[in-house]
Amino acid sequence: MVRSSDITSFTDFRNRLRDHLDERKATGRPLFVTTNGETEAVVLSPEAFDTLMDQVELAKSLQMLDKSMADIKAGRTRPAKQAIRDVANKLGLKIKR
Repeated sequence: MVRSSDITSFTDFRNRLRDHLDERKATGRPLFVTTNGETEAVVLSPEAFDTLMDQVELAKSLQMLDKSMADIKAGRTRPAKQAIRDVANKLGLKIKR
């Protein structure tokens, strides 16, 4: 939830940079920096940024798992041993069995 205290102008942000950064660190909430009423930037604490990136990574992993499950259900996969043999044969490599 965005609070009015989480929005500031670029001029105020520049003039009170340390205060704004300390508040981000204390609250973990983002700060929206505006120019002429339009958001120019969003400032996050390092901890909030790391949490956000962890969530993005998890979402991407879950999306990949969903796609993999769809491929398996649709029969677009094959056993790993067979795939390795096919690649080795294509490259003219001998593999130990």
